[in-house]
Amino acid sequence: MELRVGGRFRLGRKIGSGSFGDIYLGENIASHEEVAIKLECVKTKHPQLHIEAKLYKLMSGGIGIPQVRWCGFEGEYNVMVMELLGPSLEDLFNFCSRKFSLKTVLLLADQMIIDFGLAKRYRDHRSKQHIPYRDHKNLTGTARYASINTHLGVGL
Repeated sequence: MELRVGGRFRLGRKIGSGSFGDIYLGENIASHEEVAIKLECVKTKHPQLHIEAKLYKLMSGGIGIPQVRWCGFEGEYNVMVMELLGPSLEDLFNFCSRKFSLKTVLLLADQMIIDFGLAKRYRDHRSKQHIPYRDHKNLTGTARYASINTHLGVGL
C-alpha cells in the first residue's frame, strides 16, 4: 500500500531518525521532485516539528536552508515535507566504504547539521535584549551532542 502525506507526497524509505522522529525519502507525486519527509508522533510530550518548520520558514532563502514544501498533520503524525538538499550522511558514509578521511570529516564539521527543532530565541523580540540565562534547566535533546553548559543546567 502506498503511503501519502499532504495529499501529494509519497512516503519512501527511511533515511534517518532522531530523538523526536523519523525522516523519510519522499516524492512529490505531480512533479516527481525528491523531498525529505519528517514525521513526529502527535502524542509526543513536547512536539518540536512545528517549531522547526517555523524556523526554516524564517530563514527561507538562506544558503543551505531547505525550503518547506508542506507542514501539517497526517493521521497520528505531525509532518514536515522539505526540499532534499542531497544525500544523507549515512548514504555518503556508505558510498565511502564506511570510512571518512580526516579531510572529509573537517569539511563536514564546517557545515554540520543544527537541530532547529530544539532552537530557542535568545533575544526578546520586542526589546531586542538578550534573554537572561537560567540555571537548573533539564537536559533537552541528546546528551551526547549537548553543550557543556546544557550538561551544567545553564539555559536561556
